[in-house]
Amino acid sequence: MFRFRSLIFLLLTVYSFSLVHSEGTSPNEIRFRIAKNNVPFKTETNPYYLSHILESRIFQVLKLDFSPEEIVTLVNFILTHASKENPNQIVIPGYEKNLELVIGFRYIEKAGDTLFLVVTNYNIETESIDTSDLQKQLATICQVKSNRFVYFEDLNSEKKIAEYKESGNLLSLANHYLMDEDPDNDSLVNPILESILADQNRNELEKFFAFLTKGQLALIQKNLNLAEEIKSKSLLRIQKIKAEDKEKAEFILKLYSKELEWMKIFENKGTDPLKT
Repeated sequence: MFRFRSLIFLLLTVYSFSLVHSEGTSPNEIRFRIAKNNVPFKTETNPYYLSHILESRIFQVLKLDFSPEEIVTLVNFILTHASKENPNQIVIPGYEKNLELVIGFRYIEKAGDTLFLVVTNYNIETESIDTSDLQKQLATICQVKSNRFVYFEDLNSEKKIAEYKESGNLLSLANHYLMDEDPDNDSLVNPILESILADQNRNELEKFFAFLTKGQLALIQKNLNLAEEIKSKSLLRIQKIKAEDKEKAEFILKLYSKELEWMKIFENKGTDPLKT
């Protein structure tokens, strides 16, 4: 997880007003705080990437099981209000007894790149609301490029590509191409996944992950009919997996199914400004 000492300013800003929103099955109230004189930085983006990063690197760590509808609302709020000048916040009151969870976010420019920062007041070591050690706050950083938010460790790396090829780690190679900042690399993903699926020496769990990665590509390309078909076929494929591996497969399938549902909502609603 990215640790960045100066990110504490995301948590210590005076806000002009709060927007309160609560929906779905989440047991938590969700509040949105917008900085005074906020100037949003507008960016065109495929919402899959930011949604995926927030779910896998922030919400799951915090054990926040937001519904697909809530994910869409949260992402739309971020894309509507995120600014280079000021941080804005998502707040969960009563997350820990009487303490509120704060998720701050903003863009910054660094060396000509646009970065997107997310930082919380949650300490990953004590697993509690605690800002006594800024180096241990749950946070993440990604680059905004080519209409996608890219987690900093997923940025294209020739070194990683060479290592994956040399070791035969084709699944990681496919994931690297899929989640990096170069849209042209998306065309390299499916042939790699097909080679995994056709390899009789690969175990069923790896093939299952490869098959769902085909679905992930379909979600990114907004081919929701194909993504739905892959989900249906995955329910049959999971039966071939060894009992000791089935829990991992079920977890990934659950996440994929959730991503499919929120992409359906994005396609129906778009990433329009949040209605308040």
